[in-house]
Amino acid sequence: MRVRHTLKIFAALLIAIVCAGQAQAGAKHVFLFIGDGMGTAQRNAAEIFLAGKRAADGDFQPRQSQLTMNSLPVTGEIGTGSLSGVTDSAAAGTALATGMKTKNGAVATDGNGAKFRSIASIAHENGYKVGIVTSSFFEDATPAAFYAHSDSRARRYEIGRQLPESGFEYFAGGGFSNPKGKDKKMQSIVDIAASNGYRVASTRAGFESLSPGGRAISTSPGARAGYMPWAIDSAENDISLAEFVKKGIDLLGGGSFFMMAEGGKIDLACHANDAATAIREVIAFDEAVDTALAFLAEHPDDTLIVVTSDHETGGMALSATSDVKDAFYGAMSRQRGSYSRFEGSISKPAAEGFEKYLAKAREFFGDGAARTDGVAKAFAMTAIPQKERPVKSAEYKKLYGPYDPFTMACMREMNARAGVTWSTFYHTGKHVAVSAAGAGAEAFAGEYENSEIFTKLLKAMEIEPVR
Repeated sequence: MRVRHTLKIFAALLIAIVCAGQAQAGAKHVFLFIGDGMGTAQRNAAEIFLAGKRAADGDFQPRQSQLTMNSLPVTGEIGTGSLSGVTDSAAAGTALATGMKTKNGAVATDGNGAKFRSIASIAHENGYKVGIVTSSFFEDATPAAFYAHSDSRARRYEIGRQLPESGFEYFAGGGFSNPKGKDKKMQSIVDIAASNGYRVASTRAGFESLSPGGRAISTSPGARAGYMPWAIDSAENDISLAEFVKKGIDLLGGGSFFMMAEGGKIDLACHANDAATAIREVIAFDEAVDTALAFLAEHPDDTLIVVTSDHETGGMALSATSDVKDAFYGAMSRQRGSYSRFEGSISKPAAEGFEKYLAKAREFFGDGAARTDGVAKAFAMTAIPQKERPVKSAEYKKLYGPYDPFTMACMREMNARAGVTWSTFYHTGKHVAVSAAGAGAEAFAGEYENSEIFTKLLKAMEIEPVR
């Protein structure tokens, strides 16, 4: 992890505060960062983790904020509800992208065929170059809301076909989840994009060779099913979210641009109640915000940065006791990888037995994987073939959700020792934070609905909100 809060970043923050205070408008370089599933607790957990890391490294200098996003001078809070109640990412992404509330599952539509125009499309029509960056796959609900329309987020191929039709200059991140459709018999979206003038890079060398001019798609070389690798599992040759954002700045620069960058896998980690993995995803997302803040330092008069979330996932809560705070970094830093990586390492529970699995868990999660009744019970459930488990029972769903029981029980024990608890495997209705800096940032202060992000961005860009 690189050293943060350098003199350059500190100078950028001072400039951002001045810009916010002067209420400047006419933002020509606009960054909208969306941490999918990132609530206040997720941000706080990353703060505590980074503070613990600095202390472990011998750095005891007091800081008001550990995360760059938490240091931005303007703060606000948005409601996240959809027309269906507790939102999904499609409805929330639609609200942020188009300023319109809709029902869950609908992507930039009302769910009945009526289409909504996105901030990205409107900006493009007004001469802005557009970049869409995500650690998830391009057809996923949040990025899709900025370039596509569909009454159902499940129609991934239909959504993906609209990507090259958008004409947006830059797409980067995990890639496509099913570029040839579910049956793998359709024309490849990658080929369609290439025939529409997109340069397509799927390796680090290809990514690094991309230069300004024309349109480009860059996908993660380590992607699986369109997802970038977990930050906690990343390899040396993997491309980070921050690198994709930096490349986007290089390719889109030289004029006005709008960039949406999503930390899409924060949500997945929180669905699985995997605190250590979620924290690493929040930090990777924050490093992308760092990149934009460095750009703001060089272009203080016409750059706007807005950081928010579509919703909170998991009902994450943190203990505030001092003894738990001291143990937090130690517990979170000992986990050797993501929950999915551990799940993939255990395949023969009945043959290998509980003690061998417990040893694996302790090696992976640390001492938090204890020999408790809950862990033993979960192992017994993991040892049962999937089709024989009582997956529809309320107790099973509450304890394990759709995940491997032994993995969930071990993580629950480790999280509890660090003072982390979860209330659900799904989304919650909590409000989420907004942080902003730069030209027009002051408009993002206060409490309002997620759909107002759209109108505030248009106002900052001095674009009329024509429907």
